[in-house]
Amino acid sequence: MSVIGSAVLASATTPVVTVTSPGSGASVGSPVNYVASATTACAKGISAMRIYTASGVNAYTINANKLNTNINLPVGSYSTVVQAWDNCGGVGKTTVNITVSKINLAPPKFLYATEYKAGRIAEYKVNPLTGSLSATSQGSAAAHSGPVDMASDHWGNRLYVANSGSRNLDGYVISRSSGNLTKVPGSPFALPGIGLRVVVHPSAHFVYATSNDSSSAGHLSAYKVQSNGSLTPVPGSPFAENSGTEGAIAVHPNGKYLYAAVNLPGFVGAVAVYDINEVNGALTPVPGSPFAVPTYAGCNQFCRPQPADLQVDPTGHFLYAAQSAQDSIAAFKIDQSTGTLTNLPGSPYPDGSFNTDSTPKDPMRLSIDPNGKFIYTADDEGESLSVWGVNKTTGVPTFRASLQPCTDPNVPGILVPYSVSVDPSGSFVYTQGHQTNGCNIPTGTKGVMAGFSADQGSGFLFSVPGNPFVNPNLNSTTISRESVVVTR
Repeated sequence: MSVIGSAVLASATTPVVTVTSPGSGASVGSPVNYVASATTACAKGISAMRIYTASGVNAYTINANKLNTNINLPVGSYSTVVQAWDNCGGVGKTTVNITVSKINLAPPKFLYATEYKAGRIAEYKVNPLTGSLSATSQGSAAAHSGPVDMASDHWGNRLYVANSGSRNLDGYVISRSSGNLTKVPGSPFALPGIGLRVVVHPSAHFVYATSNDSSSAGHLSAYKVQSNGSLTPVPGSPFAENSGTEGAIAVHPNGKYLYAAVNLPGFVGAVAVYDINEVNGALTPVPGSPFAVPTYAGCNQFCRPQPADLQVDPTGHFLYAAQSAQDSIAAFKIDQSTGTLTNLPGSPYPDGSFNTDSTPKDPMRLSIDPNGKFIYTADDEGESLSVWGVNKTTGVPTFRASLQPCTDPNVPGILVPYSVSVDPSGSFVYTQGHQTNGCNIPTGTKGVMAGFSADQGSGFLFSVPGNPFVNPNLNSTTISRESVVVTR
């Protein structure tokens, strides 16, 4: 019996709902972590559980006998209810009175997605309680040819987009009320090659982007952000760099260091580390840079690939690299005083297993939740999203599972994921990509966005209401990686 759309029948059974978090009467921070379970005398067991944040306000529903989820709530007092239904018609509930006194992690507000073939940026509003998506009043904004990557500033005021076909960056102001995008003065801003990646400095004062050209030469461009959001090159930009075909880059949370994926002679992948001049944004290589990526014992092919993606954990102590050709994640410890890198013990770590011709994963993108507990990778060859747990003390990631959104009933919606992004609260994970007919999507659909709520205990994913969100303009292909950005 599903709780959705069902009538509650008279029954002698009454489920017992036990809430272990939060405690009733507690003062908590948002998002609020709810952990609860339900038991019943009904031989058929529990049908579903639901969290109400106010009378009639359904914040979360799961067809199971336990739940572990985060609920984003504004500061204030709430009389929340955790309710359970059993398969004999019984209903039980427990009231949990709480006061939200502070906001620990900002709730998601807007989501933006590249539309590679359409040359546009799709705009969505995010329901902060459920993670569901709805289009903004504008729906989308024009970019230039072949948008492939995006980045916003920490506060969600501006968005910058790297375009591959037109070899430039688009800059937008984000309406804080509607989510609609408006181009900043002077946009677009020229790149010296085919646009690859873009990042925004934590201060929002600088933007960095990678590009390459037909001779395989790479470039790392640095820009100063003006008060109106427009960009001007910083001294020495662009910086020559063998950024290859991916051009992955990441900035340290303290704003002192930039990390860039590069190729060394002999097709050896490495990470270049730059010191960032915090006054003008200029880049200087740190001593010992670049640092070669590790390989695994027994490797006989694609042993040291250039990282396909880079992310620094929220504490700034560890750097993670998606090693697509190895089917692995490489992990490094960051020296806080110099920015230099040291391989973590056991690195790289297999995405289930290391590279095999029969069962490749090809993790192309990764995203770390803001609590630093989980890493998610988009595996385009494996047609899956992989979940990794992270030891917050040592930084070592441990593979937990690969979830296939086309076949797993908890994560429906996409066949080949090309992107992955965790929202600012760590409550939801989003991806987009393409699929063939089937996969719970209307026949003929090629592009789709999918959203999932993240279990805060395991990191496993569950479909948000309305999933998947069809967008024919996405039209992801094997030559367009696509990008998703969720802002606060």
